[in-house]
Amino acid sequence: MAYIFSLLVSLSAFGQGSVDDDVTRFEFSDAAASTWVNGYIDSFFTNRVNIENTIFPREYLALSDAWLNGAKWGARSIQEQHRIVLSEQGLANDGYVLTQQHGASSHDHGWPFPHWVQVPYKNGFRGTTAGWHFYDEPKGWEICYAPARGAAPEHFGEAASKTWTLDDLASEGIFEERHAWKLKVSGKLPTLTSPEGVELDSFNCPFIQIRWHAEGNAYSVRPVLEWKCEGDTDWSDKRRMEFSADTIEPYSSDTGMFHSILSLHERPEWNGKITRIRFRFGGLEKGRTLFVRSIFTHWDTRHLVNNSIYIKAAYEYFRWTGDAEFLKQQMPRLRTAMKYMMEEGNGRALNHIRCTWHGHDGRPGYTVNADGTKTFHVGHGKGGNYWDLLPFGWDDMYTTTHYYAALLAMAELEDVTGGDAQALRMHAGAVKKTANEKFFDNKAGRFVGTIDADGIPHDYGFTFVNLEAIHYGIANDANAKRIMEWIGGKRSVEGDTSTGADIYTYRLAPRATTKRNVEWYSFAWTGPETLPFGGQVQDGGAVLGFSFYDVMSRIKTLGADNAWERLMEIRAWDEEVQAYGGYRKYYGDGKGGTTLQGGGTAGGVGIDFEFTESSMLSAVVPFGFMGLRPDGQMLNIEPNLPKDCPQMTVRNLLYQGVPMDVTVSESSIKLVVKSEPATSFKIKFRNEELHIKGAGTFLSPSGAGKPPLR
Repeated sequence: MAYIFSLLVSLSAFGQGSVDDDVTRFEFSDAAASTWVNGYIDSFFTNRVNIENTIFPREYLALSDAWLNGAKWGARSIQEQHRIVLSEQGLANDGYVLTQQHGASSHDHGWPFPHWVQVPYKNGFRGTTAGWHFYDEPKGWEICYAPARGAAPEHFGEAASKTWTLDDLASEGIFEERHAWKLKVSGKLPTLTSPEGVELDSFNCPFIQIRWHAEGNAYSVRPVLEWKCEGDTDWSDKRRMEFSADTIEPYSSDTGMFHSILSLHERPEWNGKITRIRFRFGGLEKGRTLFVRSIFTHWDTRHLVNNSIYIKAAYEYFRWTGDAEFLKQQMPRLRTAMKYMMEEGNGRALNHIRCTWHGHDGRPGYTVNADGTKTFHVGHGKGGNYWDLLPFGWDDMYTTTHYYAALLAMAELEDVTGGDAQALRMHAGAVKKTANEKFFDNKAGRFVGTIDADGIPHDYGFTFVNLEAIHYGIANDANAKRIMEWIGGKRSVEGDTSTGADIYTYRLAPRATTKRNVEWYSFAWTGPETLPFGGQVQDGGAVLGFSFYDVMSRIKTLGADNAWERLMEIRAWDEEVQAYGGYRKYYGDGKGGTTLQGGGTAGGVGIDFEFTESSMLSAVVPFGFMGLRPDGQMLNIEPNLPKDCPQMTVRNLLYQGVPMDVTVSESSIKLVVKSEPATSFKIKFRNEELHIKGAGTFLSPSGAGKPPLR
């Protein structure tokens, strides 16, 4: 299963990040600390993997980048790069925000796994799912190809084409130029019928996708899928689904085919055991050519949290850039994405997110029996977010937190555009109340991750769920305090594997989970017990970038001194690692106490390669300690400075296209605005507003008799 972790990196090169001489820089009274922060920013920006238009890290990177001056992605400023990617973000007709990680043999709108061959029954996929790939040269992202071809060669290339029955079609073999099966129409109703004896379980085949093209006017073709259920002796018009070439899916440009995704689970006639399927291509005249690249079943691998990520990333970009044209263009799409979460995610009706998509029921993908064997529940417990092995779904606290944050972000955008911000804030208040009542386990003193469709809560000490709840403000003050007592080691939770100081055993971040988990996973992750606790990121491991939420939560609940101490502990770890020779050598030699995930290997900590969120940690300085908080209309400055660093300066901070130096202390600020803004903007500090209309130096407090900031 190690190939699961190389999905992103396998198709991405390292990025194109570079920094100029006028890049944003920090200055603290502790010069060594500011040198480390500045080096950290440069390193993780310039070494960042190119994640292209993938949605899952989009907010993480906007938090990291939107305020950076002198940072480029290729020839563009990083802000321009974010603008382009957000403007081009895929949005389905119904408002769902597409995952866009990369193409795969799974749902084009969703996560690239699990795919049809990942069925852990004794006989594997046979009798449950199926796929046929009519080519011999896979794309780099087609991760199922090599492992599946070894197990089922009859489902690939020329061998696969020989298993299907043809009517009014003549095979011309695998056409290398199109990497597809080439078929010539020889009669009135060209038909492809699946191999006899290949059965499908309807529950585990909620979708069938065919990637095809027709020579000439493909839009004139009227294809249908028909099927037989167990006991059916003949085909029937009742068991058929029409489709067309009208919808171009995200990765059709990669294959040169139409990607037709057929939502069969919506049809009551798609039921039980499916014994045969066939495709009929009406309107495809004799003599024309049909290309078929692949036909495969797949599960619903979409992530509902995508909509919140898109909204928050767009907000993050806008509140730092003030890009009015971008906001004008994006607001209709953002409202559509918000409405989708309210309705499809049941947010409006329940005041929390309930994902009812096929297989997203929060149940585990298998039961571990008393003798250690597993009873698999294939098709259940689909992943719902970045933590892709874990079956977040149904009543989902993680997605509820991000829904809440998206509501508040949309409210601030509606303040700018004149929409109904009050209604959004009122709804957010109701969501917060419900979340603290429904998902907070008073005995454990922390939020559970998910309550599944059977009403069973799942809690493995998810530090990421709880810290993000504090950071985004959905945790009330009392619950936030109890959470930090647990994560900070002052309070232990009965049954936890890791308590006290051990929660920070990897130093770079708290463990992602504090309770050993060998049973609550997607069915595709079959052997968690083969790795030690802490040997896998999602079971006791740690991710560097998510220390952002830890430090920000500490500022909010424990104060700036506590948060600064934690940041300096991370600095001490990082400087030790760099002195040893870098992350790969340090963990490769066993110095870190676990293994390093990334670049094709599983491991206990995530730092580099696909962990692009590592950049996010540096944002605790401007957002947390300096308290720089633009809201789309004004840059609010609300410092939270530690005693060890009573004054902080950021040079060449980029705000609304203008670089400026900002120095803050608890009692005063100084701004050096280096160029004239295109439009005036406002800065607010201690209830005083500064109206910035041109370049110059600005102080606050600015009243008579008040000492200037030195």
